[in-house]
Amino acid sequence: MVMLVDVSKISVNLQKLKKMLKDTGIRLGSGVSVEDAEAFKRSRKLVAFDLDGTLIENECIDELAKAAGVYDEVKEITRKAMEGEIDFREALRRRVKLLKGLPVKEVEKIKRKLRISQGAEELVSELKKAGFITAIISGGFDVFAEHVASILGIDYVYANGLKVRAGRLTGEVEERIVTPRDKLEALREIASREGISLRECVAIGDGANDIFLLRGSGLGIGYNPKSSLKKHVDAILKTRDLKPVLALIGVSQTSQDVKKRIG
Repeated sequence: MVMLVDVSKISVNLQKLKKMLKDTGIRLGSGVSVEDAEAFKRSRKLVAFDLDGTLIENECIDELAKAAGVYDEVKEITRKAMEGEIDFREALRRRVKLLKGLPVKEVEKIKRKLRISQGAEELVSELKKAGFITAIISGGFDVFAEHVASILGIDYVYANGLKVRAGRLTGEVEERIVTPRDKLEALREIASREGISLRECVAIGDGANDIFLLRGSGLGIGYNPKSSLKKHVDAILKTRDLKPVLALIGVSQTSQDVKKRIG
Protein backbone atom coordinates (compact mmCIF):
# COMPACT_ATOMS: atom_id res chain seq x y z
CA MET A 1 0.00 0.00 0.00
CA VAL A 2 1.24 3.49 -0.89
CA MET A 3 -0.22 6.35 1.12
CA LEU A 4 0.36 10.05 0.38
CA VAL A 5 -0.06 12.17 3.53
CA ASP A 6 -0.16 15.94 3.95
CA VAL A 7 1.96 16.63 7.04
CA SER A 8 1.76 20.43 6.90
CA LYS A 9 -0.62 20.55 9.87
CA ILE A 10 0.51 17.64 12.02
CA SER A 11 0.75 18.33 15.77
CA VAL A 12 3.90 16.26 16.37
CA ASN A 13 7.48 16.64 15.19
CA LEU A 14 8.00 15.02 11.77
CA GLN A 15 10.94 12.94 13.01
CA LYS A 16 8.80 11.67 15.88
CA LEU A 17 6.05 10.70 13.42
CA LYS A 18 8.58 8.80 11.30
CA LYS A 19 9.83 6.95 14.36
CA MET A 20 6.30 6.04 15.40
CA LEU A 21 5.53 4.66 11.95
CA LYS A 22 8.76 2.64 11.81
CA ASP A 23 8.18 1.27 15.31
CA THR A 24 4.68 0.24 14.32
CA GLY A 25 6.03 -1.56 11.26
CA ILE A 26 8.52 -3.44 13.42
CA ARG A 27 5.83 -4.36 15.95
CA LEU A 28 3.64 -5.72 13.15
CA GLY A 29 6.54 -7.68 11.66
CA SER A 30 6.15 -5.77 8.42
CA GLY A 31 7.96 -3.14 6.39
CA VAL A 32 7.54 0.62 6.38
CA SER A 33 9.17 3.30 4.27
CA VAL A 34 8.58 6.95 5.18
CA GLU A 35 9.79 9.24 2.40
CA ASP A 36 9.28 12.66 0.94
CA ALA A 37 6.84 12.41 -1.98
CA GLU A 38 9.35 13.79 -4.46
CA ALA A 39 12.00 11.32 -3.30
CA PHE A 40 9.55 8.44 -3.72
CA LYS A 41 8.83 9.45 -7.32
CA ARG A 42 12.54 9.73 -8.17
CA SER A 43 13.98 7.04 -10.45
CA ARG A 44 16.01 4.34 -8.72
CA LYS A 45 18.67 2.59 -10.73
CA LEU A 46 21.06 0.81 -8.35
CA VAL A 47 20.59 -1.39 -5.28
CA ALA A 48 23.55 -2.08 -2.97
CA PHE A 49 23.48 -4.85 -0.36
CA ASP A 50 25.43 -5.56 2.78
CA LEU A 51 26.45 -9.23 2.92
CA ASP A 52 26.52 -10.73 6.42
CA GLY A 53 23.08 -10.72 8.02
CA THR A 54 21.52 -9.27 4.88
CA LEU A 55 22.09 -11.23 1.67
CA ILE A 56 23.23 -14.21 3.73
CA GLU A 57 22.12 -15.41 7.15
CA ASN A 58 25.69 -16.12 8.31
CA GLU A 59 28.25 -13.91 10.02
CA CYS A 60 31.33 -15.10 8.15
CA ILE A 61 33.93 -13.89 10.66
CA ASP A 62 32.19 -16.01 13.32
CA GLU A 63 32.23 -19.06 11.05
CA LEU A 64 35.95 -18.57 10.36
CA ALA A 65 36.64 -18.12 14.07
CA LYS A 66 34.84 -21.36 14.92
CA ALA A 67 36.87 -23.23 12.30
CA ALA A 68 40.10 -21.75 13.71
CA GLY A 69 39.15 -22.48 17.33
CA VAL A 70 39.21 -18.80 18.34
CA TYR A 71 35.51 -18.00 18.50
CA ASP A 72 35.50 -16.55 22.02
CA GLU A 73 38.50 -14.31 21.33
CA VAL A 74 36.97 -13.00 18.11
CA LYS A 75 33.60 -12.34 19.77
CA GLU A 76 35.32 -10.31 22.50
CA ILE A 77 37.05 -8.11 19.92
CA THR A 78 33.75 -7.71 18.09
CA ARG A 79 32.11 -6.64 21.37
CA LYS A 80 34.78 -4.01 22.00
CA ALA A 81 34.38 -2.70 18.45
CA MET A 82 30.60 -2.47 18.86
CA GLU A 83 31.07 -0.48 22.07
CA GLY A 84 33.51 1.89 20.44
CA GLU A 85 36.58 0.71 22.36
CA ILE A 86 38.35 -0.29 19.13
CA ASP A 87 37.89 1.23 15.67
CA PHE A 88 36.82 -0.91 12.73
CA ARG A 89 40.25 -1.23 11.08
CA GLU A 90 41.98 -2.30 14.27
CA ALA A 91 39.20 -4.73 15.18
CA LEU A 92 39.33 -6.31 11.72
CA ARG A 93 43.10 -6.69 11.82
CA ARG A 94 43.03 -8.23 15.31
CA ARG A 95 40.35 -10.73 14.40
CA VAL A 96 41.99 -11.75 11.13
CA LYS A 97 45.35 -12.14 12.89
CA LEU A 98 43.73 -14.80 15.09
CA LEU A 99 42.84 -16.74 11.93
CA LYS A 100 46.51 -17.18 10.95
CA GLY A 101 47.23 -20.71 9.75
CA LEU A 102 43.63 -21.63 8.95
CA PRO A 103 43.72 -23.87 5.84
CA VAL A 104 42.06 -22.45 2.74
CA LYS A 105 40.16 -25.73 2.42
CA GLU A 106 38.35 -24.82 5.66
CA VAL A 107 37.43 -21.44 4.17
CA GLU A 108 36.07 -23.25 1.12
CA LYS A 109 33.95 -25.49 3.35
CA ILE A 110 32.43 -22.42 4.99
CA LYS A 111 31.79 -20.83 1.61
CA ARG A 112 29.84 -23.86 0.43
CA LYS A 113 27.69 -23.80 3.58
CA LEU A 114 26.61 -20.15 3.31
CA ARG A 115 22.85 -19.72 3.63
CA ILE A 116 21.39 -17.25 1.16
CA SER A 117 18.67 -15.20 2.84
CA GLN A 118 15.10 -16.11 2.01
CA GLY A 119 13.80 -14.15 -0.96
CA ALA A 120 17.26 -12.91 -2.03
CA GLU A 121 17.32 -14.86 -5.29
CA GLU A 122 13.82 -13.73 -6.28
CA LEU A 123 14.59 -10.13 -5.30
CA VAL A 124 17.79 -9.87 -7.32
CA SER A 125 16.16 -11.64 -10.27
CA GLU A 126 13.31 -9.11 -10.33
CA LEU A 127 15.71 -6.19 -9.96
CA LYS A 128 17.75 -7.41 -12.92
CA LYS A 129 14.60 -7.83 -15.03
CA ALA A 130 13.70 -4.25 -14.18
CA GLY A 131 17.14 -3.04 -15.30
CA PHE A 132 18.69 -2.25 -11.92
CA ILE A 133 22.43 -2.34 -11.26
CA THR A 134 23.26 -4.43 -8.19
CA ALA A 135 26.22 -4.46 -5.80
CA ILE A 136 27.52 -6.12 -2.65
CA ILE A 137 29.38 -3.64 -0.43
CA SER A 138 30.66 -5.45 2.64
CA GLY A 139 33.07 -5.00 5.51
CA GLY A 140 33.39 -8.79 5.36
CA PHE A 141 35.50 -10.87 3.01
CA ASP A 142 35.64 -11.03 -0.78
CA VAL A 143 35.95 -14.82 -0.93
CA PHE A 144 32.39 -15.06 0.39
CA ALA A 145 31.00 -11.93 -1.29
CA GLU A 146 32.19 -12.99 -4.74
CA HIS A 147 30.75 -16.47 -4.23
CA VAL A 148 27.32 -15.04 -3.35
CA ALA A 149 27.57 -12.56 -6.24
CA SER A 150 28.18 -15.41 -8.68
CA ILE A 151 25.12 -17.28 -7.39
CA LEU A 152 22.80 -14.27 -7.50
CA GLY A 153 24.23 -12.48 -10.54
CA ILE A 154 25.36 -9.34 -8.67
CA ASP A 155 27.20 -6.79 -10.83
CA TYR A 156 29.73 -5.30 -8.38
CA VAL A 157 31.55 -6.56 -5.29
CA TYR A 158 33.47 -4.50 -2.72
CA ALA A 159 34.84 -6.41 0.29
CA ASN A 160 38.02 -7.14 2.21
CA GLY A 161 40.62 -9.58 0.91
CA LEU A 162 42.24 -12.28 3.06
CA LYS A 163 45.92 -12.91 2.32
CA VAL A 164 46.88 -16.52 1.61
CA ARG A 165 50.28 -18.24 1.49
CA ALA A 166 50.97 -21.92 0.92
CA GLY A 167 47.30 -22.82 1.22
CA ARG A 168 46.74 -21.13 4.58
CA LEU A 169 45.56 -17.72 5.80
CA THR A 170 48.47 -15.47 6.75
CA GLY A 171 46.47 -13.58 9.37
CA GLU A 172 46.55 -10.41 7.28
CA VAL A 173 44.11 -8.49 5.11
CA GLU A 174 44.78 -6.82 1.79
CA GLU A 175 45.80 -3.16 1.94
CA ARG A 176 42.46 -1.62 0.97
CA ILE A 177 40.18 -2.17 3.96
CA VAL A 178 36.47 -1.52 3.45
CA THR A 179 35.51 0.45 6.57
CA PRO A 180 32.01 1.79 7.28
CA ARG A 181 32.93 5.11 5.65
CA ASP A 182 34.53 3.30 2.71
CA LYS A 183 31.22 1.56 2.04
CA LEU A 184 29.71 4.88 1.02
CA GLU A 185 32.78 5.71 -1.06
CA ALA A 186 32.39 2.37 -2.84
CA LEU A 187 28.77 3.23 -3.64
CA ARG A 188 29.87 6.65 -4.88
CA GLU A 189 32.49 4.99 -7.10
CA ILE A 190 29.99 2.59 -8.64
CA ALA A 191 27.41 5.34 -9.19
CA SER A 192 30.02 7.55 -10.88
CA ARG A 193 31.07 4.68 -13.15
CA GLU A 194 27.44 4.07 -14.12
CA GLY A 195 26.69 7.78 -14.59
CA ILE A 196 24.03 8.02 -11.89
CA SER A 197 23.68 9.99 -8.64
CA LEU A 198 23.62 8.74 -5.06
CA ARG A 199 20.01 9.93 -4.87
CA GLU A 200 19.16 7.23 -7.43
CA CYS A 201 20.72 4.50 -5.25
CA VAL A 202 19.11 2.21 -2.69
CA ALA A 203 21.20 0.57 0.06
CA ILE A 204 20.18 -2.31 2.32
CA GLY A 205 21.91 -3.36 5.53
CA ASP A 206 21.39 -4.47 9.09
CA GLY A 207 24.01 -2.98 11.41
CA ALA A 208 25.97 0.02 12.62
CA ASN A 209 28.64 -0.58 9.98
CA ASP A 210 26.02 0.28 7.35
CA ILE A 211 25.01 3.68 8.75
CA PHE A 212 27.13 5.81 6.38
CA LEU A 213 26.12 3.71 3.38
CA LEU A 214 22.40 3.84 4.12
CA ARG A 215 22.32 7.51 5.10
CA GLY A 216 24.29 8.49 2.00
CA SER A 217 22.04 6.71 -0.50
CA GLY A 218 18.75 7.95 -1.91
CA LEU A 219 16.90 5.36 0.18
CA GLY A 220 18.43 3.40 3.04
CA ILE A 221 16.58 0.25 4.09
CA GLY A 222 17.26 -1.40 7.45
CA TYR A 223 16.74 -5.15 7.09
CA ASN A 224 15.94 -6.55 10.54
CA PRO A 225 18.11 -3.67 11.74
CA LYS A 226 20.13 -3.54 14.95
CA SER A 227 18.91 -0.82 17.33
CA SER A 228 21.93 1.35 16.42
CA LEU A 229 20.74 1.55 12.82
CA LYS A 230 16.99 2.10 13.16
CA LYS A 231 17.05 5.86 13.68
CA HIS A 232 19.29 6.44 10.66
CA VAL A 233 17.00 4.97 7.99
CA ASP A 234 13.66 5.96 6.52
CA ALA A 235 12.69 2.39 5.60
CA ILE A 236 12.64 -0.70 7.79
CA LEU A 237 11.86 -4.30 6.86
CA LYS A 238 11.12 -6.57 9.80
CA THR A 239 10.81 -10.00 8.21
CA ARG A 240 12.98 -12.96 7.28
CA ASP A 241 12.17 -12.51 3.60
CA LEU A 242 13.89 -9.99 1.31
CA LYS A 243 11.22 -9.97 -1.41
CA PRO A 244 9.19 -7.14 0.20
CA VAL A 245 12.12 -4.83 -0.64
CA LEU A 246 10.52 -4.64 -4.09
CA ALA A 247 7.51 -2.88 -2.58
CA LEU A 248 9.61 -0.56 -0.44
CA ILE A 249 11.53 0.73 -3.45
CA GLY A 250 8.44 0.90 -5.65
CA VAL A 251 9.99 -1.28 -8.31
CA SER A 252 6.63 -2.00 -9.93
CA GLN A 253 6.21 1.73 -10.53
CA THR A 254 9.75 2.50 -11.65
CA SER A 255 10.90 -0.56 -13.55
CA GLN A 256 9.92 0.67 -17.00
CA ASP A 257 11.51 4.05 -16.36
CA VAL A 258 14.70 2.36 -15.18
CA LYS A 259 14.83 0.23 -18.33
CA LYS A 260 14.45 3.31 -20.51
CA ARG A 261 17.08 5.37 -18.71
CA ILE A 262 19.71 2.65 -18.35
CA GLY A 263 19.01 0.98 -21.70
